[in-house]
Amino acid sequence: MPLYRYQALAKDGKKTVGVIHADSYEVARESLKKQKIYVTRLLHYSGKEATLHLPESLLIAFTRDLAQLLKAGLPLYESLLTIEEKYRKHKAHPLLLDLCDKVKHGKTLSSALSQYPKTFNQIYISMVASAEETGSLPEIFFQLEQLIAKQHKLKKQLVSAMIYPMFLLSFCLIVVIALFFFLIPSMQQLFEGRALHPMTQIVLSTSLFLREQGMILGVALLLLVGGAIFFFSKKEGKKFLQQGLLKVPILNRVVTQAVLVRFCRALSVMLKGSVPLIEALELSKKIMNHALFEEVLANARLQVVQGSKLSYELGKSSLIPPLVVRMLAIAEETGSSAQMLSNIADIYEEELDKGLARFSSMLQPVMLLFLAVIVGFVILSILLPLTDVGSFLNH
Repeated sequence: MPLYRYQALAKDGKKTVGVIHADSYEVARESLKKQKIYVTRLLHYSGKEATLHLPESLLIAFTRDLAQLLKAGLPLYESLLTIEEKYRKHKAHPLLLDLCDKVKHGKTLSSALSQYPKTFNQIYISMVASAEETGSLPEIFFQLEQLIAKQHKLKKQLVSAMIYPMFLLSFCLIVVIALFFFLIPSMQQLFEGRALHPMTQIVLSTSLFLREQGMILGVALLLLVGGAIFFFSKKEGKKFLQQGLLKVPILNRVVTQAVLVRFCRALSVMLKGSVPLIEALELSKKIMNHALFEEVLANARLQVVQGSKLSYELGKSSLIPPLVVRMLAIAEETGSSAQMLSNIADIYEEELDKGLARFSSMLQPVMLLFLAVIVGFVILSILLPLTDVGSFLNH
């Protein structure tokens, strides 16, 4: 049903804002009129409700604010209203208004959140639903805030680790283009009619070929890149890429650690939030973002349903490090799986920091060496004929 946002005047003359669901603009205005609400402005958000979402930074702030307000003793609706007033000028304000409206009219918060899957994932909604049954909303929102903040930090770390290598790769490409398309052609007349060193001939021929076939090569490269992006965006292609990354030294450890941090952190938070293990495993699978690990967890979940232990089933896979299996097995014996999973996530988060630093420090000199070899080869090929003074005098 379409969403409408309205501005109105209260009985005391103060301006108020709110949202209402209605089949049409006229129905919305008539419904508000029946509620004795004097509407001054009515905006239509038809078709946009499902696309409204909170940025990740605002989601963290929303979750943290809600946890603090609920812990302070404010009722849920009053807490939501306080947050809505805080972000009145934000473009995602209608979403917050709609949450207030749904809760005001008797809907549970979890059902209201489920209307915005782009912002609130299944883990978030399931934990809120579980907390509504147990009456532990403040604690759950504190845990969710920590989970989302940790995931946001992990994402930033992974992106930051790739920024400098991508900058170097772009710089290498620019230097190669400048050499073969501008520098070498400008010096080509110096070498006409002279016997050239094989190295110089290779560089000149390569430059000539790139300039003559540049358009064809450019189109072919675009098609290749486009085809690769299309292939790797599909399920089979993504799985193929993930299999390949797990075979690359150092990088395979980084990938494994990132997946385990996401999985262990999410499963720990859900178990602390009283989400049943079977449901928590199903939801955790969706946050791993790795087809191979998802298959391992799916198989383990099927066996856990039949009474097997999670640690035993995970230990069957070579993808799961022995440390995780041993620590989880001990936790299952002592009944402290949630806390142990949190400890495992902390361990691998620290290892991931070191792994990303190691990967970045290894990749940088490799790319610089690659650039130095290409530039050095080209410059040497140009300098070799220039050192032959006799050939210049004869020429």
